[in-house]
Amino acid sequence: MEVNIVEQLFPNVGTLLTQLCSTLVLFLIARYFLWPSVKRYLGARADKMQEELAQSEQAKQDALADRKVALEQLNTASAKSEEIVNAAIQQAKQEKKSILAQADKEAAAVKQRAQEQIEAERREMYASMKKEMVDVALSAAGKLIGEKDGEKVDRQAIDAFVKEATGNDE
Repeated sequence: MEVNIVEQLFPNVGTLLTQLCSTLVLFLIARYFLWPSVKRYLGARADKMQEELAQSEQAKQDALADRKVALEQLNTASAKSEEIVNAAIQQAKQEKKSILAQADKEAAAVKQRAQEQIEAERREMYASMKKEMVDVALSAAGKLIGEKDGEKVDRQAIDAFVKEATGNDE
């Protein structure tokens, strides 16, 4: 078996022309019948992609606008919460002052009542002490003198003596 190398290296011109003609015929059939459908399909696909791109751009713009609104609302809420906290602090300070003032008033009233009570007890004690001193002096004077007629005069004299001794004009 002998192989011709030249035939193998160079193709047959008739076969080559037949293949080229059949390829050209297939190309022309595809161009006239298939190319408009493919072109419409690719055009529709490009339009759809453009539409989706425009929608995504619009969605991006909407998202940015929503973000801006959300940031404004956040800033507004933050400012309002700060105002509320400051108002609560001020109110707490006012209430603290009010409570302290009320407590001071109540303490002063309790102190005043205590001082008045102490003063009243002191006067009562002095009066009781004077009475006891007068009664003891009268009793002693009555036993010494033995008469009851001068009891009124004696009582006045003893009262004058007790007032002078205590230095109190009550």
